[in-house]
Amino acid sequence: MDTTTTDAERRVPGQRALARVLYACAVIAGIVTLVMALHIAADVSSRNLTGTPLSGTLEITQNWSMVLIVMLAMGYAEQIGEHINATILTQYLDPVSKWWSDLIVSGLMFLFVSALTYYSITAAVFAVEVQQVALGAITIPIWPVKIVLAIGFALFALQLLMSIISLLINDRPRKSDV
Repeated sequence: MDTTTTDAERRVPGQRALARVLYACAVIAGIVTLVMALHIAADVSSRNLTGTPLSGTLEITQNWSMVLIVMLAMGYAEQIGEHINATILTQYLDPVSKWWSDLIVSGLMFLFVSALTYYSITAAVFAVEVQQVALGAITIPIWPVKIVLAIGFALFALQLLMSIISLLINDRPRKSDV
């Protein structure tokens, strides 16, 4: 993680704290990725050596591991600018038009992710109330993952808001850019 303080981190309140939380979430996502890979390797090895797979590998992988990996890493990916960025049209825009395009797209993303945050919170509350489980080779509780889903969307929304503020404060095109 880059420890130097940028203008955006100095000028956007809370950015540094959010950056630390997002980095910690990304580290956890990385650890979960490693554990998932080891779990799947053990399942494949068991299936090939003994003819018996590890019970519940599919349920754990799809209901826990994949959700944790994606949801905990989304905000960090936004923070470091690693989300998919289709520049086929915007690469030809002048700096002012590109800035407006970035601002509009970020604003729309923020609204969309905020809606997903709201609905994931209501789904998490329901899942906790009913102690939601997934049935399969094993019964696995999924209500804790619903909470992680809501937290992941909330952190992503916060980072999008920070990105918008940074665009407004630090990245506004100057008259000399036109």
